[in-house]
Amino acid sequence: MPSVDSLLPKPAVHVDPSLMAECEDVVSIPHRFVPYDELVRLHAIDRQRFGDCWRLNHSKATTIRALVK
Repeated sequence: MPSVDSLLPKPAVHVDPSLMAECEDVVSIPHRFVPYDELVRLHAIDRQRFGDCWRLNHSKATTIRALVK
């Protein structure tokens, strides 16, 4: 005889759409002389994207671990 749990419908799994986003590309450095202030700005943008991507991937892993429990 099947258990009661197997007869109940499984709850819908919700994954926040923001977790499904891909990471942004790295910043493109122009093929010309790049002044220091512009280089610093581009580097800051690149580091921000890296941090965002790291947090996104961490969130994906945390969500997947929670869903497979």
